[in-house]
Amino acid sequence: MEEVKCFFINFFWQMGELKKLVEEGKIKYIGLSEASPSTIRRAHAVHPITAVPLEWSLWTRVHEGEVIPTCRELGIGIVPYGPLRSGFLAAGPKLVEGMPDEYFRKTFSRLQGENIKHNQILFDKIHEIAPKKK
Repeated sequence: MEEVKCFFINFFWQMGELKKLVEEGKIKYIGLSEASPSTIRRAHAVHPITAVPLEWSLWTRVHEGEVIPTCRELGIGIVPYGPLRSGFLAAGPKLVEGMPDEYFRKTFSRLQGENIKHNQILFDKIHEIAPKKK
Protein backbone atom coordinates (compact mmCIF):
# COMPACT_ATOMS: atom_id res chain seq x y z
CA MET A 1 0.00 0.00 0.00
CA GLU A 2 1.21 3.50 -0.72
CA GLU A 3 1.51 6.09 2.03
CA VAL A 4 -1.32 8.59 1.77
CA LYS A 5 -0.74 11.98 3.36
CA CYS A 6 -4.15 13.35 4.21
CA PHE A 7 -6.45 13.55 7.20
CA PHE A 8 -9.36 11.76 5.56
CA ILE A 9 -9.18 8.64 3.46
CA ASN A 10 -12.18 7.70 1.37
CA PHE A 11 -13.86 4.66 2.91
CA PHE A 12 -14.42 2.99 -0.45
CA TRP A 13 -10.78 3.46 -1.36
CA GLN A 14 -9.90 1.70 1.90
CA MET A 15 -12.30 -1.15 1.16
CA GLY A 16 -10.84 -1.49 -2.30
CA GLU A 17 -7.33 -1.68 -0.84
CA LEU A 18 -8.45 -4.27 1.72
CA LYS A 19 -10.06 -6.27 -1.08
CA LYS A 20 -6.73 -6.24 -2.95
CA LEU A 21 -4.96 -7.51 0.17
CA VAL A 22 -7.42 -10.41 0.40
CA GLU A 23 -6.91 -11.21 -3.29
CA GLU A 24 -3.13 -11.13 -2.81
CA GLY A 25 -3.43 -13.50 0.16
CA LYS A 26 -1.99 -10.94 2.59
CA ILE A 27 -5.09 -10.89 4.76
CA LYS A 28 -7.85 -13.44 5.00
CA TYR A 29 -10.90 -11.53 6.26
CA ILE A 30 -12.30 -8.01 6.55
CA GLY A 31 -14.28 -6.81 9.54
CA LEU A 32 -15.91 -3.52 10.50
CA SER A 33 -16.13 -2.22 14.04
CA GLU A 34 -19.20 -0.37 15.32
CA ALA A 35 -20.48 0.32 11.79
CA SER A 36 -23.92 1.58 10.81
CA PRO A 37 -26.23 -0.57 8.64
CA SER A 38 -25.61 1.63 5.58
CA THR A 39 -21.83 1.43 6.01
CA ILE A 40 -22.04 -2.34 6.43
CA ARG A 41 -24.09 -2.66 3.23
CA ARG A 42 -21.80 -0.37 1.23
CA ALA A 43 -18.65 -2.13 2.42
CA HIS A 44 -20.16 -5.57 1.84
CA ALA A 45 -20.94 -4.56 -1.75
CA VAL A 46 -17.20 -3.95 -2.33
CA HIS A 47 -16.05 -7.16 -0.62
CA PRO A 48 -17.79 -9.60 1.75
CA ILE A 49 -17.46 -8.52 5.37
CA THR A 50 -16.70 -11.39 7.74
CA ALA A 51 -17.55 -9.93 11.14
CA VAL A 52 -18.77 -6.84 12.95
CA PRO A 53 -17.70 -6.47 16.59
CA LEU A 54 -20.07 -4.35 18.66
CA GLU A 55 -21.07 -3.72 22.25
CA TRP A 56 -24.07 -5.94 22.97
CA SER A 57 -25.15 -6.49 26.53
CA LEU A 58 -28.04 -6.09 28.92
CA TRP A 59 -26.89 -2.48 29.11
CA THR A 60 -26.54 -1.79 25.40
CA ARG A 61 -29.23 -3.13 23.06
CA VAL A 62 -29.24 -0.33 20.49
CA HIS A 63 -27.85 -2.54 17.71
CA GLU A 64 -30.82 -4.92 17.82
CA GLY A 65 -32.96 -2.54 15.77
CA GLU A 66 -30.95 -2.36 12.54
CA VAL A 67 -27.31 -3.43 12.76
CA ILE A 68 -27.83 -7.02 13.89
CA PRO A 69 -30.65 -7.70 11.39
CA THR A 70 -28.45 -6.25 8.61
CA CYS A 71 -25.56 -8.53 9.58
CA ARG A 72 -27.84 -11.55 9.74
CA GLU A 73 -29.37 -10.74 6.36
CA LEU A 74 -25.93 -10.47 4.75
CA GLY A 75 -24.46 -13.50 6.54
CA ILE A 76 -21.97 -11.44 8.52
CA GLY A 77 -20.78 -12.71 11.88
CA ILE A 78 -21.50 -10.65 14.99
CA VAL A 79 -18.81 -10.49 17.67
CA PRO A 80 -20.40 -9.08 20.82
CA TYR A 81 -18.16 -7.56 23.44
CA GLY A 82 -18.94 -6.43 26.96
CA PRO A 83 -21.82 -8.86 27.68
CA LEU A 84 -21.42 -8.21 31.42
CA ARG A 85 -20.25 -4.65 30.84
CA SER A 86 -16.68 -5.34 31.82
CA GLY A 87 -17.74 -6.95 35.07
CA PHE A 88 -20.23 -4.35 36.31
CA LEU A 89 -23.27 -6.58 35.89
CA ALA A 90 -21.45 -9.29 37.84
CA ALA A 91 -19.88 -7.18 40.61
CA GLY A 92 -21.84 -3.92 40.61
CA PRO A 93 -20.53 -0.65 42.03
CA LYS A 94 -17.94 -2.58 44.06
CA LEU A 95 -16.14 -3.10 40.77
CA VAL A 96 -15.72 0.66 40.32
CA GLU A 97 -14.63 1.17 43.93
CA GLY A 98 -11.86 -1.37 43.41
CA MET A 99 -10.50 0.25 40.24
CA PRO A 100 -7.31 2.30 40.48
CA ASP A 101 -7.93 6.01 39.90
CA GLU A 102 -5.92 5.97 36.66
CA TYR A 103 -7.91 3.08 35.17
CA PHE A 104 -9.50 4.35 31.92
CA ARG A 105 -12.86 2.63 32.49
CA LYS A 106 -13.35 4.68 35.64
CA THR A 107 -13.86 7.71 33.36
CA PHE A 108 -16.89 6.19 31.57
CA SER A 109 -19.97 8.33 32.20
CA ARG A 110 -22.07 5.26 33.05
CA LEU A 111 -19.78 4.66 36.02
CA GLN A 112 -19.97 8.16 37.49
CA GLY A 113 -22.31 10.35 39.53
CA GLU A 114 -26.04 9.88 39.02
CA ASN A 115 -25.42 7.24 36.39
CA ILE A 116 -23.75 4.91 38.87
CA LYS A 117 -26.74 5.32 41.20
CA HIS A 118 -29.13 4.45 38.36
CA ASN A 119 -26.99 1.49 37.35
CA GLN A 120 -26.95 0.27 40.95
CA ILE A 121 -30.73 -0.07 40.64
CA LEU A 122 -30.35 -2.10 37.43
CA PHE A 123 -27.67 -4.25 39.08
CA ASP A 124 -29.96 -4.93 42.05
CA LYS A 125 -32.86 -5.91 39.76
CA ILE A 126 -30.67 -8.28 37.75
CA HIS A 127 -29.40 -9.91 40.93
CA GLU A 128 -32.95 -10.26 42.20
CA ILE A 129 -34.08 -12.01 38.99
CA ALA A 130 -30.97 -14.12 38.33
CA PRO A 131 -31.48 -16.77 41.05
CA LYS A 132 -35.02 -17.39 39.78
CA LYS A 133 -33.72 -18.17 36.25
CA LYS A 134 -31.85 -21.39 37.05
